[in-house]
Amino acid sequence: MTGFQADPAALDALALRLEDTAEEYAAAAARIEAPPGDFGPAAVSGALAALTGEWSGRIRAAERDFTAAATGVRTAAKAYRATDVAAAEELGRADG
Repeated sequence: MTGFQADPAALDALALRLEDTAEEYAAAAARIEAPPGDFGPAAVSGALAALTGEWSGRIRAAERDFTAAATGVRTAAKAYRATDVAAAEELGRADG
């Protein structure tokens, strides 16, 4: 058989992996965002807060990217399923 084939079940599995990865990034960002405690002088605490804030922002951005990718993959899987159903119905009408 030639042409293009999509595997919606494989796409669903990929979306789940992407969602799991997004959750891991969310957990990592939450750990970084937790109050660090007392690190002595205000300058040290301030520098640490600035650094962890930057890291947290970057991790949250990656989390959003993985979440968006999962949503896109799920949308594609749904579209492929709908197309398969429509094609089967159309072929059924052509035979009858």
